[in-house]
Amino acid sequence: MKKSLLGTLLLSSLGFGAGFMSMVDTKDLHIMLSSEKVLSEGDNKIVVELNRDGHGGDVVVAKDVRIKFFMPEMPGMPYMESKDICKKVGSNFECNINFSMNGTWQYQIFIKDDKGVDYKERGSVNLGQASDHSHHHH
Repeated sequence: MKKSLLGTLLLSSLGFGAGFMSMVDTKDLHIMLSSEKVLSEGDNKIVVELNRDGHGGDVVVAKDVRIKFFMPEMPGMPYMESKDICKKVGSNFECNINFSMNGTWQYQIFIKDDKGVDYKERGSVNLGQASDHSHHHH
């Protein structure tokens, strides 16, 4: 009994709880977006973690992290976006994003790392879904 409880606690402390997670790997930077809650319409706090060479690598203290979520124009719907400049909180970065409706949102993340190198990565999120299961290329 105790053993399974410990396993559950360990998982939730690693941030794989009921929240949201999306990862992007570049040639030398591992980017993880996460949120304690599943992303939903309205305000969402998103945490960005940056590590060098993979998830367990050195924490990257970037000079600038910005993120933009957008939904392309569709029939009967205008283009929508929400963007924020992430603030440094501890060893991670946090931003607040407001999604004006449910659905699939594209994102672009702009990072200037500690060495002044610029990264621009993209991905997508589905509101109401816990994790992004489209990236299984390890």
